[in-house]
Formats: sequence, structure tokens, C-alpha cells
Amino acid sequence: MREISSRFMRSIQSKLKQNEPVDRVAKETAAVAVVLKAKSGMRDEFLLIRRAERNGDPWSGQVAFPGGRVEPDDQSFAATATRETSEEVGIDLTAKAEFLGYMGPLEPRNQRIQVVPAVFVLTGAVKVLPNHEVASHRWIPVVELHSGKDREEYTIESAITHRAVPSFQFGDYLVWGLTERILTRLAEITETT
Repeated sequence: MREISSRFMRSIQSKLKQNEPVDRVAKETAAVAVVLKAKSGMRDEFLLIRRAERNGDPWSGQVAFPGGRVEPDDQSFAATATRETSEEVGIDLTAKAEFLGYMGPLEPRNQRIQVVPAVFVLTGAVKVLPNHEVASHRWIPVVELHSGKDREEYTIESAITHRAVPSFQFGDYLVWGLTERILTRLAEITETT
């Protein structure tokens, strides 16, 4: 295992699970990659993507982490997150990152699937090369999770619902739903580091 350069990253790793938190079931479970970039001081960053607008995608156009459903050949949730990150943004986590551990699984409110966040820290420089599933990407400073200025309520309006949900607003990146819940957990993990 490579040495993690940042005390901040070592502290995060101590708060994550090293074992798979739930059973992997192809197409019924998924993983996302929480990709961290260690920088000096409080400038550590995480990667978010905006999904491309696509028919049939329940998360079309939303801000998310790279990720997707478990495939039969995936040996772990980390492997799923690694494969999906390579496909969606061209980052080879096997070569350019260290796996830190898992956050506990979450279930989206609009789908029957368990999603496991796998946390990685980059160990080298990378270039983000989005594929057709990704409209854009952004590196966000971790400190933004703690400032409070980016927290808002977002109102979901549709023919069947009208409700306010917690959200983060990073410029034109509105983050709500499952991704907001993962970021809230990341904020909890990082707030005492």
C-alpha cells in the first residue's frame, strides 16, 4: 500500500469500512467513486460530474459521483467504482489512486437499489476525459462542505410531489438526493480531521 501523504486522508481512512458493507448483486447493487485529490492544507478536493441528459436515465442531468451498477465480473464494490470511473471520466483508479475504504450503503428514494460509496485518494496527476454519459465535471474543495454557505433547500416539483429537500449549491452545480446524502456523510467524516 502506498503511503498517503496527507494526515487528512489518513484520518478519513480510519473512519471508513474496509470490508464490503453489503452483498454484491449484479444489477441490484451499485457503487460510486468518491475521488479525493490531496492538496496542501485545507485545499483537498473531490470530483463531481454532471450526468448528460439521456432518455431512460433516472438521474439524467443530475450532479453525481462517477459510478454505476455492479456487473457480474466485478470482484468488489471498489472494482465497480473503478470500472465506472474509467468509463465515465477516463481516470484509471487502479494506476492513479489508493482505495481508502467504503461508506455505508444508501438507497435512492426513486429506485430499489443499494449504492455503496467507495472512497479513493489520487496518488498522481490525472486528466478528466468525460465520455458521452457525462456533460461536465468539477473539482470542489472539501472545505466547501463545512462552510455552510453552500447549503440550501431545493424544491422538487412534479405532477405527484412538491417537497423541499436538503441540497448543496456549488456554483451552477445543484446537488440533492443521493449525492447530497453522500456529501453530508463526507462532511461528517471530514469535520473532525
